[in-house]
Order: sequence, then structure tokens, then C-alpha cells
Amino acid sequence: MRCLNLALLISLLPPALAQAQADNSIAITRVTVVDVESGALLHDRTVLVSGNRIASVSVGPAAVPAGARVVDGAGRFLIPGLWDMHVHAAWPGIDAIFFPTLLANGITGVREMFSSMAFVDSARARIARGEIAGPRMVASGHILDGSPAIWPGSAAVHNGAEARKAVDSLKQAGADFIKVYSRLTPEEFFAVAEEAKRLGIPFAGHVPQLLSASAASGAGLRSIEHLTNVPTGCSSREDEILATLAAAHSGKGWDSVGVVSRGQAALVLASYDPARCRALARTFIANGTWMVPTIAVLHGVAFLDDTTLARDTRLRYVPEWFRSGWNPASDFRFKMLTPEDWKRRKDGYRRQLEIVALLHREGVSFLAGTDLSNPYVLPGFSLHDELAAFVKAGFTPLEALQTATLLPARYLNAQDSLGTVAAGKRADLLLLDANPLADIGNTVRIRAVVANGRFYDRDALDKLLADAVERGRKPPG
Repeated sequence: MRCLNLALLISLLPPALAQAQADNSIAITRVTVVDVESGALLHDRTVLVSGNRIASVSVGPAAVPAGARVVDGAGRFLIPGLWDMHVHAAWPGIDAIFFPTLLANGITGVREMFSSMAFVDSARARIARGEIAGPRMVASGHILDGSPAIWPGSAAVHNGAEARKAVDSLKQAGADFIKVYSRLTPEEFFAVAEEAKRLGIPFAGHVPQLLSASAASGAGLRSIEHLTNVPTGCSSREDEILATLAAAHSGKGWDSVGVVSRGQAALVLASYDPARCRALARTFIANGTWMVPTIAVLHGVAFLDDTTLARDTRLRYVPEWFRSGWNPASDFRFKMLTPEDWKRRKDGYRRQLEIVALLHREGVSFLAGTDLSNPYVLPGFSLHDELAAFVKAGFTPLEALQTATLLPARYLNAQDSLGTVAAGKRADLLLLDANPLADIGNTVRIRAVVANGRFYDRDALDKLLADAVERGRKPPG
């Protein structure tokens, strides 16, 4: 399966806009560069940035162009800018709050998983002009779902022919990939897979409710978000569970599927089979299927009934008018849940963490993503929580860091421009006050960010955060 077109990914800015974004040279001296590929610490480096590219990385002092900004990196650590590979931020009213907050947290790239391509293109242009600060984006455009779609604004299809047309339309609109969703029938999903392959555009997203994770992987699903249907794939009773869901769908439709699925939660937990999970891992590896578990949102939706979540002081970066929609008593996804359902959700969350650890041990590839905009996922901050969660699941700090730097570049087929600190790469950089390989928690100790060649020192980052809070106090529109 072909990966994202490189020119589409890295030429997000017209040349004139790119020059306007990065019109000065930067020299970061005496810094320790973290080689996120090998884990080596490269001491006493001078990193020169010219425009929006890294011009050179040299040992010791180097000639600095006249007029360049000189940044003393002594005692500090330079890593590639971070990627959040699952966000919902390119939306009117919230973009000017979430994008700067993401950048202030060192996130210089995002994969936008649901927005109109027209608005994505508008946001890219505004970021390029400096009207708002924000990361580079790859984007899917509208979600491609079955009917009725779960989310308003999705591209909803009724059969395979409509699914093929939807893929064509999304690609024509400029989507970098197709995002598939939960209510696609097997017929519709496989039609998407065939058309996406024909057009050379990747597809990623949810494993549909009526399909096995192994079948979705075999069809070429590039990445699985939120471990959708992976716990079922680790069940010794997977075939029975999927057959019951299919019968419910053919009898009474998707509402019936939801009721049956909630009723099966205990069965999925009780029938967990590590051997089947290891076999599923081998399938993912053979097919090149990546995992984006979004542990941040898995936790949020499992503990949404826990009122202590509201005490997180970082919530000030999510406007009250936005997070008011996180009330489980009114959210259509959660309002029907009973206390027993919430208990099972928490049990399910713990099992999901076990599965993440098992898949990682078996060699499945992972990417860091948060599902920003969902309950108690905080812009930028939750990406750092995600990296810490990976370490708790058995990743080394280097492996966790790779899920947000080196591996997104590989996933996007953009290794020649992103993912490491090296000459010729895009100037997306994060200067830290402490070594992230010693403690992954050090990724929050941000001294400066370089985003597409534009330099933000600590004062500028603090201003981005303060401005985001102020914007959030005003209702949209």
C-alpha cells in the first residue's frame, strides 16, 4: 500500500508563505542533540537553521551567519518536534485556542482526523501567514461512515458503490488519507479499501463494529485508532461475538448493535486469550498495521463518571463552553450507561493497557495520539501524558519518544524531511531543559520551540498559553 504522497505532506506551505514564516537564521549552540533513532546523546553540537530547514549539525563551535539568533543550548537537549497523530482541532472557534496550545507544548505536527478540507486549507494558510500559531497538518477531511452516521457532517454511505464514490470525492477535495468509521458494513469497508488502493490514498481509522481487526488489517487499514475491535480480536469467542452483532444489525439496525455490544463487554473481558492476542499481533506486523491507542481518551471515556477529573488545573486551556459537552448525563455516547457499565469500562481500560503492552512486546508499531476534543483530553498536555502512559506499559523512554517523532515520519513516508535532528530536515525542533531519555516526563520541560523555522522562546510560549485562555473566555461566533 502506498503511503502519503511526500510532496503533499511536506509542501504544506506555498514557497512565499514558507519564506514569510521563517525569514531568519537560528544557531543553537553547545546543545546535546538526542538521536531518536539510536538513542545516542550527541554532546556539544551547533545546530544551524536557515529559513525552515536545518542547515547543519556540527560538533563544537561553528560559523554563525550575521544577524542570526543565537540560542545557548548548554545543559539542554534538542529533539525533533512532537507529533500528535490523532486530533480534532481544525474546527471554527476552537482552532485558534487549540493550535497555539498544541504548539506551546512542543507539538509541531498533527494528524487531523475529522474536518472539512476547505477549513483545513484555511487553517494551514492562516498558520503560514502567522495569523495564528500552530503545527503542520495532515488531514482526512470528513469521516467516511455507514448510515446513519454516528457524527453529523460525516460522509455517510449506504452501499459499496456509494463508498467508492465517497473515496473519490474525498481524494478530489485534497484529503491526505481516508478515515473509516464504525458503522461501515463489511461490504462498504472493503469497497473503501479497494478504491483507496486503486487511487493510491491510505485509509485509517476505526475497525467497523461488524468486522474483525484481523480482516481490517488484511484489507490494508493503515492504522487502527483507539484499539477498536482489538480486544474482541483477543477473545477466544470473537467469531461468536461478531456473529451476534451482525444478527442484531440485520434485525434492528445500529441501535440494536449498540445495546448488544454493551451487553457483550463482560464476555469480551472474560474470554481474553493472550495467545490469540499474540497471533493478532503477528497479523498486524505482517500487514504493516500501526496502532494509535489514544490512551488519553481511553482513560477519559472510562473514568468520565469520576468527578475528580474536573480538578485538573490544565482544564483552563479548554473553554468551559466547549467542555460543557463532556457531561456524561447528556452526551449521547454515555447517557445510557449504568453503574455496572461504568465498572466494566474501567475493567476494560485496564485490559486495553495490557493489550498495548502485549502488542508492543510482540513488535507491533505504535504512534502517539490523543483524540483531542474528546472528554478530558487536553490540547498538547495530553500528548505528554500519552508518552508517560507508553512508558508505564513497558516502552523505554526512547521507544515512547519515537512514537511522537521518528515513527510518525516513517508512517507518513516523510523520513527525508521529518523525524530526526539532521541537516536538510524541516526545522521543527524542541529544546528541553532535561534529558527525555532519562525520564520521559522531561518532555514537558520546554525551553523553546522551533516550528517550520519560526522560533518561540519560553516567554513567547507562555504568551501563546495565556492568549489561548483569554480567547476561551469568549463564546465562539
